[in-house]
Amino acid sequence: MVAQIDLRSLAAGDAQRRTWHFGRVPEATAEDVEIPQGRAFHCRLWLTGLLFKLVPPFVLNRQRILALRICGVSIGRSTNFWGIPTLIGPGKIASRLRIGSLCGFNFGCLFELSAPVTIGNRVSVGHDVRFLTQEPARPEGVGRAAPIVVGDGAWIGARCTILAGVTIGAGVVVGAGVTVAKDVPPQTLVTGSQTVSLARWR
Repeated sequence: MVAQIDLRSLAAGDAQRRTWHFGRVPEATAEDVEIPQGRAFHCRLWLTGLLFKLVPPFVLNRQRILALRICGVSIGRSTNFWGIPTLIGPGKIASRLRIGSLCGFNFGCLFELSAPVTIGNRVSVGHDVRFLTQEPARPEGVGRAAPIVVGDGAWIGARCTILAGVTIGAGVVVGAGVTVAKDVPPQTLVTGSQTVSLARWR
């Protein structure tokens, strides 16, 4: 589904949420993508969202995945979407979303695709999770974007926010409502400001 959403208002909603800032948000690099000004209308995504709006979220998953693939999203085998996600951003946004096999996405997920988002295999994502590749606005008013990567076997709880430039390692568990603004090493449990190594329990 295509929607025009003010990212500043989305970020404002995080003020009352727990934020994991094990450092500061990564600085932009030469590989970062400058966000073009203006808004884009994506006809195929809009039609897909309109079509599946009348379909209950837990049925017709194969048709839903096929429709997303037709729109240009790369999705591996046996991946489930419980409802059509919201994709926003400039240009050919669908081609910037790559999802592996055996993943599960609950309803209400939002992908802001000014830069690529790559999801590994066997990843579980709770409802209302947001992937925001656009960095916070700079004083000069030019927004930039950085990619997001989620490793194999990660679990992301409900209503989490993953910010631009973040890499979540393999086997990471992110608790519900956490805003992740820094890379998370593999086999780590993140709950608010607390991090626990899962490797020692295995």
